[in-house]
Amino acid sequence: MNSKLKAIKDPPSKQELSNRIEKVRDLMKQQNLDYYVCYDPVNIYYLTNFAFYVHERPFIFVIPKEGLPKMIIPLLEKGHFEQRAKIDYEMAFYYEFPALSGENWYDIYHKIIDNDSKVGIESAMPMGIANKTPGKKVVTDIVEEARLIKTDYEIGRTIHACKVINKGHKVLLKMCRPKVLLFALYREVSNAMTSKIVQDIPNANFRVVDTMGIVWPPSISHDPHLIPHIFDEVEEGGPHVSIVQAQVDGYGVEIERTFFLGHIPEKAKKPFETMFQARAMAYDLLKPGTIMSEIDKKVRNFIKDNGYGDYILHRTGHGLGITGHEAPYLAEGYDRALEPGMIVSVEPGIYIPGVGGFRHSDTVLITEDGYMKLSKAPEELDDLIISI
Repeated sequence: MNSKLKAIKDPPSKQELSNRIEKVRDLMKQQNLDYYVCYDPVNIYYLTNFAFYVHERPFIFVIPKEGLPKMIIPLLEKGHFEQRAKIDYEMAFYYEFPALSGENWYDIYHKIIDNDSKVGIESAMPMGIANKTPGKKVVTDIVEEARLIKTDYEIGRTIHACKVINKGHKVLLKMCRPKVLLFALYREVSNAMTSKIVQDIPNANFRVVDTMGIVWPPSISHDPHLIPHIFDEVEEGGPHVSIVQAQVDGYGVEIERTFFLGHIPEKAKKPFETMFQARAMAYDLLKPGTIMSEIDKKVRNFIKDNGYGDYILHRTGHGLGITGHEAPYLAEGYDRALEPGMIVSVEPGIYIPGVGGFRHSDTVLITEDGYMKLSKAPEELDDLIISI
């Protein structure tokens, strides 16, 4: 990992993508696979730079152990793929689905893969595609494995993406006052981030651009995945929980904060402090070699020991990369060690009905000797009680 990492805005080079395919082939070799088949559009994007919408016309990317990868694609998308893909490939296209006998996508599929081959397929592949896949099938998530450790290029793209959400969060805190409509807040914060993306990356692929900036006010912040009504309002007091997320031309990041408007209610002080200390504990454990399930276990036990065990709703963190939620996971049951180049969120939370939710989240890079926060916003309580 380069010690002088910097923000990168450019699309991946042909060499970057070729290295990803070779990483997949190395894993294929370890599992003695003749082919690996990608259906998941996220994985296809990761390997080719081609992003698309999944519909009834399948897109299938076939990686042989040797030779050029082959993309099975509807004729309608031929030009789209040629414009965006930045790898060497062969294309096999079909006219339409459904089609006449002998002209369907699976008729082409069967000509590409030998029936006696050993073929790796994704666990998320739909049954209809898996059943049509020739050969001796093995379910194995090779591309997800390849995505775990980020290259300097990917880290640079994530650093830039965090600059986008950092700006969005500043706009959010500046706007937050009692009676402000959540819809207005969402519009302004999202627009600010989208504008920065367009300014920084004029040729961004808007199939892999998404922005969201919103606040859960104290009346609903105890339920982190509840969808508020657009005419809900920001409230006095707190805890409010901000959620600022973006996929910036293909790279997912997030930043979240618990904050208060005007004052902090007495009943919110202890759970905030407990969340803040649990978060600090998690950061103390972020070192290469630490088992991720142990991080989650220790953080959860700390929250339980402070009397809030009944108010834990989720794991300590998750991975970020070309999506906003992916492996690795700071979660009990995920017994893998942290490694340099992984990017994770750190977000232990406490959610108390009638009081509210308490959660900070940051996008964090695991380094050779610890970690580096890539997202930035106020953290201390004194900086999160906003005058009104």
